[in-house]
Amino acid sequence: MRVPALSVTLLLAALLAFGSEVLVWQNPLGRAPLDWLPLAAGYLALAALELDFIARYRIRDLFGLLTLSGLISLTGALCLHPDTAFADLPRTLATRVMGAHALLAAEMLGLFLVLTGDSVRLRKRLGWGCVVVGLAWGVWAAPWSAEEGYAIVSLPTLLLWGAGGVLLLVLLLRWAARSRVAQDDLCLPRLGMLGALAVLGALLAAHILRGALANEPLIFTALLGTLCWAILWYRGRATGATLLDGRLPPQPPGRGLLIAAGVLFFGAAIFGYNLPAFEVGGVTPFRFIGLGFTAYGLAWLPGVSLVLGVGGYLRQMSAQKL
Repeated sequence: MRVPALSVTLLLAALLAFGSEVLVWQNPLGRAPLDWLPLAAGYLALAALELDFIARYRIRDLFGLLTLSGLISLTGALCLHPDTAFADLPRTLATRVMGAHALLAAEMLGLFLVLTGDSVRLRKRLGWGCVVVGLAWGVWAAPWSAEEGYAIVSLPTLLLWGAGGVLLLVLLLRWAARSRVAQDDLCLPRLGMLGALAVLGALLAAHILRGALANEPLIFTALLGTLCWAILWYRGRATGATLLDGRLPPQPPGRGLLIAAGVLFFGAAIFGYNLPAFEVGGVTPFRFIGLGFTAYGLAWLPGVSLVLGVGGYLRQMSAQKL
């Protein structure tokens, strides 16, 4: 990875961190200042690998995006937050790793594509995305989450962390917009690949040494991660379109659109946080979001595998002479 790609990599790393640490709310208030240094290095390594895989394997569609986001989530669960990711196997593997974190990783990559490209079609959906994600974030962090064993966070604290994260993203986006990065710049050289893997390996080793990881999460994530990588490798090609086409150098939205998106996001979050306690069929909004995370975690990998498998079979059949 060349120097011009650093700004783009930092932007994606900040998005991944914002999704996993703030939107999923990993209780960032409970982290010591020095705890953020290995986390920052880990998210930067994950972002560098994610961009490298998009360019290297020519990832080009929703199925590739979901698979790559799942692989990033599995790696992040092992190397960055194993304490919460594997607190109650196999439940939290489905609800948190393959569910909440994988979904947020996919959403943050999607937001990265919206912020760096000039697609009118995608930017028209930005407002709806801000409303849905903001509402879910507010409900997820609302006081009734304490009934499920989650730490209570006040609305001003939540908004402060959210505003700080958004401000950082805007600054990084402006820096990335001034870069002259090309897609080929994102492919990591051998030394860069070894460096990213070394950072993640060191974080993983530290968690193993302090006893935060047992054999079961290592086996589960290794199997699922290998499957995700195999899908990306199998669908990879030397040339062709990718998700990053038309997005490098970045072409960020105008100031007015960014302000409107921020207003919608924080407005929806405030509304969701202040919703009165109610149930529909015995399900609270908080549990509804949790069920959504679980459903996504259980469905996306089998769904991707099934669709790609059926598509490959049909292509093979159509190539044969009747």
